[in-house]
Amino acid sequence: MFSASLRDGVENASPAPMTTRGRRRQRPLSSENSPQQPKAKRQRVPLNEQTFVNPTNVPETYEVKSSRASLVELKQDGIEESPASKHELSFRSKKSRPSERLSKGDGSILLSTNIAFDVRKLPALPDRLKLDATSLQHGSADSFTGYALSLSHTHAIVWPYATPTQSPESFTFTLPYPSKHSTDPLPQGALVPPSASSAEPGLVVVMPTSGKVTYWESISSATTLDFMQQQRNGIEGSIQGMFSGETVIQIIYAESAAGFILAFSSGRMAYLSVRDAHGRPKVSTLFLRTNLGPTSSGFFGSIRHALSHSALQGDIAAVRSERSSKQGECTVVAATSKGRLHSWRVHRGGHHDLLAEVDARSTIVETLQRVDKVSARLPAESLKILDFCFVPRGLDRKYSDMNQLSDSPESEDQQHILLLASLSSKQSWRYTLVEVLLSTSFSSESPIHIGMVRPISAYSTPPDAHALSKPRLYLPRPNLIAFLVFDHAAVIASIAEPPFSPESQILEDNHLLPATFEDVVDLRTDPTLEIIGSGIEEPRTHGHGASDGRIPRIRPKNPAIVLMVRGAGVMRLALTDVERFASDKPPEVTAKTKLEQAVFFGVKEDNPLVFDVQHGLRFTDAEYGAAALELSHEILTSAGKHFSSLAVRVDTNIKERMQYLEKIMSQIKSLGVNLDRVTRWQLLWNAEKLHVANVLWHKHEDFTTLRPTSSKKSIVAEIVEYIRSEEKSEPNVAKGEVDELRHWFVRDVDRMELFIAWAYEVIKHNSKAALDQTSLTCLIYEAAEIYNSAIRDAFTFRVKNLELYGLAGEKLEHGILANNYHGLPTPWTCHPFIANNVKRQVELSTEWVKQHWSSESENINVLIQKTRELLPQMTEIYLTVVQELSRSYLSSDDPKKAVDGQKYEAIYEQDRYEKIVLLAQTENWEAGIAIAENHESLPALAEILTCEIEGLRHQLEEGLAPEEVGKVETKLTSKEEQVREYFRIYGKDFAFPFYEYLFTTYGVDALLEYDGDKKYKTMYLRTKPQLAKVSWINDIIGEEDIDHAANTLLDLGLAREQQVWNKKIELSLGKLARMAESSRPSSQASMSIQEASVGGTTDDARVDAIDRELTIIGVQDDLYSTQIRPVISVALEGEELSLVQETFALKIPKKFKILSQIFEDALRRLLDHEALDPLTLIDLLTLITLPPETKEQMPDQFFQAILVAHNGLNGADRVQAERLIWRRCFLREDWMQLNNTTLKNDNDIVEVLGQTDLFQFYCTLYANQQNGSEKTNYRRLSPSEAAGVHTETLDRRFEKMEKSYREKVLEVMRWEDLNLLQHIEKHRLEQWAKETRKYAEEAVNQQYDESTAAGAALNSPRSETGKKQSKALEGTNGQNGTH
Repeated sequence: MFSASLRDGVENASPAPMTTRGRRRQRPLSSENSPQQPKAKRQRVPLNEQTFVNPTNVPETYEVKSSRASLVELKQDGIEESPASKHELSFRSKKSRPSERLSKGDGSILLSTNIAFDVRKLPALPDRLKLDATSLQHGSADSFTGYALSLSHTHAIVWPYATPTQSPESFTFTLPYPSKHSTDPLPQGALVPPSASSAEPGLVVVMPTSGKVTYWESISSATTLDFMQQQRNGIEGSIQGMFSGETVIQIIYAESAAGFILAFSSGRMAYLSVRDAHGRPKVSTLFLRTNLGPTSSGFFGSIRHALSHSALQGDIAAVRSERSSKQGECTVVAATSKGRLHSWRVHRGGHHDLLAEVDARSTIVETLQRVDKVSARLPAESLKILDFCFVPRGLDRKYSDMNQLSDSPESEDQQHILLLASLSSKQSWRYTLVEVLLSTSFSSESPIHIGMVRPISAYSTPPDAHALSKPRLYLPRPNLIAFLVFDHAAVIASIAEPPFSPESQILEDNHLLPATFEDVVDLRTDPTLEIIGSGIEEPRTHGHGASDGRIPRIRPKNPAIVLMVRGAGVMRLALTDVERFASDKPPEVTAKTKLEQAVFFGVKEDNPLVFDVQHGLRFTDAEYGAAALELSHEILTSAGKHFSSLAVRVDTNIKERMQYLEKIMSQIKSLGVNLDRVTRWQLLWNAEKLHVANVLWHKHEDFTTLRPTSSKKSIVAEIVEYIRSEEKSEPNVAKGEVDELRHWFVRDVDRMELFIAWAYEVIKHNSKAALDQTSLTCLIYEAAEIYNSAIRDAFTFRVKNLELYGLAGEKLEHGILANNYHGLPTPWTCHPFIANNVKRQVELSTEWVKQHWSSESENINVLIQKTRELLPQMTEIYLTVVQELSRSYLSSDDPKKAVDGQKYEAIYEQDRYEKIVLLAQTENWEAGIAIAENHESLPALAEILTCEIEGLRHQLEEGLAPEEVGKVETKLTSKEEQVREYFRIYGKDFAFPFYEYLFTTYGVDALLEYDGDKKYKTMYLRTKPQLAKVSWINDIIGEEDIDHAANTLLDLGLAREQQVWNKKIELSLGKLARMAESSRPSSQASMSIQEASVGGTTDDARVDAIDRELTIIGVQDDLYSTQIRPVISVALEGEELSLVQETFALKIPKKFKILSQIFEDALRRLLDHEALDPLTLIDLLTLITLPPETKEQMPDQFFQAILVAHNGLNGADRVQAERLIWRRCFLREDWMQLNNTTLKNDNDIVEVLGQTDLFQFYCTLYANQQNGSEKTNYRRLSPSEAAGVHTETLDRRFEKMEKSYREKVLEVMRWEDLNLLQHIEKHRLEQWAKETRKYAEEAVNQQYDESTAAGAALNSPRSETGKKQSKALEGTNGQNGTH
């Protein structure tokens, strides 16, 4: 099973004071294992307190082995034969002087730590145990002697477990009576404290089945005797009186009684002595008597079947001894698994007194189920006592007050013990610490008193029945912390008094213990890993060892336990500050401490501990999330005791921290924690920052390599220097932190967004400082590298690690979230500072490259060329950043951010065109095309392709070498084909921007002449109202679609044309085209009767609309040509408008100047040849006062206004317009003067009436009616019918104007209406209007009669009413065929 160690680590042995030996061991004959012969008279040095201190100078040691063969034969059952002689022996150097100060390092490896304790792997482990980590073995560690013991079926190995060497001097004993079968119980053994004549402990080994006992008084002398092959008479023996099938299950050292207590599987117990009354080595045993079984003769001797009723009282769970204050005696207590307690006082030589036998089962169960709600749900019959320990006595009062235990009894007749009990069901186990005061059977007090009951909630794993060691309970001084050791875990449980609080007071009042510290240290799930032994290390406190002055070899400052772990070695679990558990702020197990342990120590592959077992220490997902975020931030800032401010290799430091961040997520996953989405993203973003830090550091090293020796300060160092002090942590120069750059990468990675944003700021500040061009070029290039590599690598890292961070379901585009930003903070990669400065850097780099780079130049700066090559990548990075920022802000619940999100969205829409097109200026054609496609910027795609094609054509026109012409032509053909391919792929989404750029850049000719596409060009032109004039040309030339060309012109003329002359031409051409198309025989023949009918109706409607518009245009043309043109023909250049306004100015009160503004605006538009809308033209016709010399050259202005209303308005709009026309016509005359007929004859009155505008209006209307060609019968409104128009509401022109403006217009309308009402009421306007109409119609009839009688053809008649009457008939000429 085990093979002899090839060497015993003698080179690292510690010096120690030596003791006198009877014989000197011989130096080995061979110098094979040593470089030189050892010095003469070299002596072994026994262990003392300094043995376990790391030596400054390691002495030489040597191992001497037996001459027997090192390999042994194996029996068929797997148990080794006992070789005749096989030992490990080391020679040691002389002892060091006590005055020599040694190193404090112990060489241990830290496996885990938290606020409460450390777990360290001790370096000392015999080579034999290292080589064989799978064999059956168990053992113990004894801090009093400083040695550990490991027992297998064939060997016992003893070594100083706390020595700082990896291969300590070890003592291997071949057992003289090894086990016969591998299934036999392992031997039981114990170390014996060294005698006065020895520095090393002794060893007792008991074979469980045979009862053979072997005793070595001193491990060093035992190996010497064995090596010298001397006889070992008197130190071997056997247990007399063992039953058949009975085995030894425990052995403990009863120090004061100078012997050992043995426990048997039958329930019996015996006292084992290894010396006789004279102190000579001799093995003898005496069985202890109890009243549980049948008695036998004699007080001493065996008691047959003493504990035969195991079903009732259970197997012996544990036996412990307590040192007595009296010399030569001790107290021994045994507990059965069923809850029976037995105590004896044992004297030297085996004499003993039975103190108590108590069945505490019912009392313990009742107390457990009363105090602990969890235990109350478990069956009482499942109670098991797993282990117990004595409560240390003799503590200072301050420590006694710190714990929850009862005061230790003064009498040694009472035993103060702490039980490890359990209740269980098929589904769960519940461990509990139970304090018990056990009184003697002769005491008047109750034999058992239950004190503290301390449930263990952090650990509930059932003990393994096949484990190599049973569960152990330790309560080290000063009685504040209990250690529970299982086969794969150790539990630390505080029994200190918790700080006072109202909650704790309520719990105490209800007989419940408030929650105190609990934690578990677990081993990995590995068949080789198992806790096979343990031991305790107590601090030196008052009362400890005071009785005899003997001091333990191992004296820690705080309590600790030592765990012997098969497959790993010896581990020490030590508290960091035991008194803190009784302070006002005791240590707490939090989600962060558990996660911290897993992260910093779980990354080590060789760590035997595991950190993903939750046990009863369960935290909420929110607690784990907060802990993960806090820990992630600490890793970024290297905060906490796990980090150093010094990083010799920054990249190694960052990689280690990256491993920690990955471990956070793997630990979260293994624990089954469901983090919320926000937390997962924040953790991923933190990891991105650290990853980017590593990228930037490598960039910095690349930059410094490329830079000249005189200028090694890269932009990375410049950025760290320029960042404001409040935005970074300052290095502590007093502590030697002088490298500001490395300090930033160690401490400030969490502010990565500020670092990246500052790259542009550094260039800006240096350019202001008039930095030379070469240095500035270098900085611009490095900044471009920073922006490109940092953010791009962050996006790449994000995509690759979505699954690790539980975000595999998220949809990303170009490394950013495609949607669903709701609830998320703004990603660090799109911080507004970054977005702004990346944009500035793109613009700066582009301009710098344009100034210093040319495709025709041969001598170009390398950095300029590299910067040009980086422009496309940096442009894409910028667009992605802005897109991410806009999406994030638009999803925010913050109104300000939402508004900013709209702003950034607009910036993205603008820049995904402008910044991509900017790449064409540096001839990054292909990259620009790719980016345009990625960001779906088809206008930019169209422009870049068009520019590239135009550039290739320009090269061909300028003339190239013959060998170059073919290349350029091939490329040109390829690009043109690429354009056609994009037409097929993207359709109009690409075609429309393409034609838009072609038209705006190269004009109409280039647009109409482009022959690469016909379908989308026509579609583009037909969807652009502003290009209707070009569209109808394309319809005729390209499409030969006269009908659509006509419709295009008509739509343009009817709805969009603003110039009156253009409108007239477009309508006329459109009408002509429609007439021509409808007259084509082919078109008529292809239509059905129904289609022809519908088409004819439609055509009639369109022609009617054209005629109406032409009528309005005719009215406007008449007004301009007969009234305006004569005026402006004599005006100076630039003064036409002022002269027209002066000639036709309104004469109204100044308070109603708003009406003048309306009139002047219409007049200006008429002068500019705008096509006036009907309402504006009506205002102009009804307000203008025509000069007498030009008035006769156009038809009546009010009749013209009526024509406009009938041809341009419908429904209520027309009615209101007619009322306005009539009201203004009525107001043209001074009816107060006309109404005063005093001293006037009839002819004078009729003559004055015939000169009014109202008379002319009536004449024109009647003449137009009598003519017969006009089917419309225009209404004649009375003054009362015209009154009230637009006094409450205005026409549609004023709907969207300001309220104050509308109020002013209403005020004018009310003023007009008031004047009309005054004329009606005071000047008989109603009667005068009727009379005027009558005389006007009579005059027209008379004129027609005279013309008929004279037989004159179409000559203007003259009547006695004078010029005014005759002009009424002339006014009808040319108007809608009335002549």
